[in-house]
Amino acid sequence: MNIKSLLLGSAAALAAVSGAQAADAIVAAEPEPMEYVRVCDAFGTGYFYIPGTETCLKIGGYLRVEWKGGDVQGTGQNTFPGGGGDSWNTRTRATLKFSTATDTEYGALKTYAEVEFQKDNNNGGSTNLAHGYIEFAGFLLGYTDSLFAGGYIGGGYSNNDYILVNYGDTARNQIRYTYGDTSNGFSFTAGVEDSSDNSGDFLGDSDKVDTYVPNVVGGMSYSTGGFQAFLVGGYDAVVEEGAIKGRINATFGAFSAYVMAGWNTDGDYQNDYAQWYGDWAVWLGAKYQFTEKLAIYGDFNFMDQGATDSDGNFTDAGKFETSIGLDYAIVPGFKVRPEVSYVADYDQIAGDKAEDWGGMIRFQRDF
Repeated sequence: MNIKSLLLGSAAALAAVSGAQAADAIVAAEPEPMEYVRVCDAFGTGYFYIPGTETCLKIGGYLRVEWKGGDVQGTGQNTFPGGGGDSWNTRTRATLKFSTATDTEYGALKTYAEVEFQKDNNNGGSTNLAHGYIEFAGFLLGYTDSLFAGGYIGGGYSNNDYILVNYGDTARNQIRYTYGDTSNGFSFTAGVEDSSDNSGDFLGDSDKVDTYVPNVVGGMSYSTGGFQAFLVGGYDAVVEEGAIKGRINATFGAFSAYVMAGWNTDGDYQNDYAQWYGDWAVWLGAKYQFTEKLAIYGDFNFMDQGATDSDGNFTDAGKFETSIGLDYAIVPGFKVRPEVSYVADYDQIAGDKAEDWGGMIRFQRDF
């Protein structure tokens, strides 16, 4: 090997090493992996994992538009604001619903919140927290419908504005515990509810004051197949009275129905749970699903309604309410519900009867 060959070989080797070092210097770093939103199917449809956590979130709600006419409550009670006397009224409501759920060593930790934004007629709008509570290990803590009604014992099929199918169906802050045995269909629940403000409002008595003693409620249910039965009771700590209510639901194919009855411990007065004057009230309802899109329903309410004669003596009167309507799904997630209502008050003092008719139509987009 001569000197020339040695020099050429050394130069080639140095060029190869320097070229490799230059190539290494301009190699770009690997990009960080992107975290996509993952579907969470452990708690039902619509949930997804909040990125970076093991908490599942579901967001939904509805937009509702209603037109209502008539005066089935006589003085505008339970109609939209400004509805006293024969008139028509409008309402638009947007509702957002937020549900979260996380698996823990003690079971699922869940929360639920529902916020309503509402405009009645052309009046100023309102915002309302309809529900807001935590569920964990059988406990429910927060604000939602009373155990005496609402999601536990259930309401009627109608739009529930004209006819008071849900007497006693009020929301309040509460703590309740539910034990359910799925093997035999029984569940038991009990709780305490905030008694503030409610009794005075229902009784129209401004002298009512808050108390450190909460309202007490309890109930039990049984479910098997297409049959459910409920029994609940509530004690109003301010009025020191209460009510008991029972209900039976039954489903036979496309037909479903319920019967419900309530008893007031002192029919001369209202309380948080018996929000009707008189000793008792009875509710009936039925629904038939003609097709996947169309159903017809009806609610009927009979009650012993207290009245006072010209001498101030309390005596019994009667009241009958009914609402009949259609539930039609135009397309999935968009329904129209026309409804007609009738109310008759039987005044046993005067020996006459007052009758009123009304109707409404509701358009609702669920998402």
